[in-house]
Amino acid sequence: MLCFNYTNLKYNNQIIMENFSKNLKEVRMQKGLSQKQMAELLGVSYRTYQNYELLDSNNREPDLEMLCKISGVLNVSVDYLLDIAEY
Repeated sequence: MLCFNYTNLKYNNQIIMENFSKNLKEVRMQKGLSQKQMAELLGVSYRTYQNYELLDSNNREPDLEMLCKISGVLNVSVDYLLDIAEY
């Protein structure tokens, strides 16, 4: 099951990932989770998770499977994390 429809993306990848990084950090903090706790819940290294929250486009980007896993852990949609949903 796809978490969202890629054909509807209207933004370039850099903008989407900047939105993702910002929203990921915001939701994680609202849930009271540390970066270390998120890394453990996702089964990735602390450094890998840290890179997901950094705004630098040279950093590691999560694949679709990881995006879905993150959205499940945080109980938000992938669309919300990527800031591509109509609210």
